[in-house]
Amino acid sequence: AQHPQEQDFMAFGFNSQFSHNTATATMDQSHSSMLPLILGGLGVAALGTRQGLRVLRQSGVKVDLPKFSGFAFPSFKRDSLQGFESPMTRVEARHILNIRQLNPTKDTIRDSHRKLLVANHPDKGGSTYLATKINEAKEVLIGKKVT
Repeated sequence: AQHPQEQDFMAFGFNSQFSHNTATATMDQSHSSMLPLILGGLGVAALGTRQGLRVLRQSGVKVDLPKFSGFAFPSFKRDSLQGFESPMTRVEARHILNIRQLNPTKDTIRDSHRKLLVANHPDKGGSTYLATKINEAKEVLIGKKVT
């Protein structure tokens, strides 16, 4: 005893296994075509929520939101977005050369300087400005340049 729909498929020369695979493929296509709609809906919802919070704040309603500092990018800090100081400090020089020690040895400074300069040398396509800052950082830490 065949199901009535299977009989219809058999009448048109389809076997039931083929119809099942076709139906599954059609269902997969419909799910993948819905993905942009779902993501678009989430984006619109996020924008609506943000705008709603702005309106509430402007109308004087206090809105307390949890702090998510470092949630998505823990190493990303606002301090890292600052420009270079003038004149360069020892702290900034250590940051540029990626040295964590408070009082690094001259060998540590030279090794770090060499690695960074090789990677950023202007003759190899690096930035002249960055190479200058790397050299300045070395001079500040070794003591040749007064801060």
